[in-house]
Amino acid sequence: MNRLWLNLIILSILYSMFNGTLVSLNNVLPSIGKSTLDYVIPLVANLAFFSGILEVVMDNGLLDKLQKVIAPIINRLFPDLTNQDQAKSYIVANVLMNMLGLGSCATPSGLLAMKEMQKTNKNPDTATRSMVTFLVLNTAGVTLFNTTILSLRAQFVSKDISSFMPYAIIVTIITCCIALVIDRIVNYGYHK
Repeated sequence: MNRLWLNLIILSILYSMFNGTLVSLNNVLPSIGKSTLDYVIPLVANLAFFSGILEVVMDNGLLDKLQKVIAPIINRLFPDLTNQDQAKSYIVANVLMNMLGLGSCATPSGLLAMKEMQKTNKNPDTATRSMVTFLVLNTAGVTLFNTTILSLRAQFVSKDISSFMPYAIIVTIITCCIALVIDRIVNYGYHK
């Protein structure tokens, strides 16, 4: 990956030299660090804030209650995980965090879920049906509260930072349903 970035940088500089815009490139380079920090710091602060809210939710037992509500759906989506309560728990935590728009916080539970599912995988070089379904669910999951987009819209002074949310919820529900139907069709044909 480093070679790719190095080649892109070299090609950009060469293009700028032959195009006669090297002066513009020299003017932009010093401001890249500041622009990056101006963009990243609010996102990190937003993540820290919502991670704190997640901790409060977990400490009050609300996450456990939500897990009980969503558990029947998870059991239906992952019929292969009959004796893997720990994996299901990680899956539920991952799904709930993604629903709340905390994708970065959801990553550790997603990795732990995969690790738990891998323990019972008879062919470690190939993903199991449940692993594929989890990946589909994680990638195309329903998002009810997209904290990253809200933070970006606030940062760029949107008139109404949450106006997109009803549409985003509808789109993620439709996307998730279509992805899970395709997953079921492919998995059914593959495991028949």
